[in-house]
Amino acid sequence: MNALYSVILSPYACVPMLLIAAALEDELGAGMALCHDPKKIRGRSVTLWQATRASQTICFLKTGVGPRRSSANLAEALEVIKPSSILVIGYAGAIDPGLKLGSLVAVKKALAFSLDKDQPDWDHIRLDAAFELVNCEALALLAKSVNLDACAGDTLTSSYVLGDPNHKRLLYEKFHASIVDMETAALADVALSKTIPLSCVRVVSDEAQDTFLAPFSHDPSTRVSARAKKLLDTGMMRTYREWKDHACTAKESLSLFLSHYL
Repeated sequence: MNALYSVILSPYACVPMLLIAAALEDELGAGMALCHDPKKIRGRSVTLWQATRASQTICFLKTGVGPRRSSANLAEALEVIKPSSILVIGYAGAIDPGLKLGSLVAVKKALAFSLDKDQPDWDHIRLDAAFELVNCEALALLAKSVNLDACAGDTLTSSYVLGDPNHKRLLYEKFHASIVDMETAALADVALSKTIPLSCVRVVSDEAQDTFLAPFSHDPSTRVSARAKKLLDTGMMRTYREWKDHACTAKESLSLFLSHYL
């Protein structure tokens, strides 16, 4: 990757056609590695990168993790740049038991949900909002054309880490979504407010029955001390290594897709 150069653009400057957004630097890197001449674009508290690929100008934004942080960062980014479309990329947890590590899901609908305030457990979940995304079928077809295991499906956006297979099963039975993430619905809400079409592709980094993220999974029925003990008993380094191995496989699928999409 070339050195990054700082530039300052006003909200009225010539802007890229496409904004690619991801929660993590590792996810964003799958797209940035395919581009040339990256330059920094500084906002008040966010940093974007502008780069080129095949004469197309593309912007990249690391949104951060979680619905609140990611939506706030996207809203600020859209004060600086005016893209004609947004592509959200990244990893996700499968809740459909048929999805495997490295499978790609082109998102049809992003569903925001939360735990019921009066009964805050995984048996009492409420749907807060639903957002229709664009181009899901075309994105899924493109992924299949390069021999990726791909489908179109819905994603659930959570404010909580979801790693317990039992919680995933409850969500799948209730909503029949394919995956769960922590940003897509919140980002879609911001894009809708600006009338910018948003699409999303996510790659499975943990399968429905995987347990390595279970110690981080939010469970209001368990005290913080008990969750901390569970995490210590599991072993932080082993959990981290397993996550990195899975993320590496997911990134390969994401990179292959983006190399053809871009």
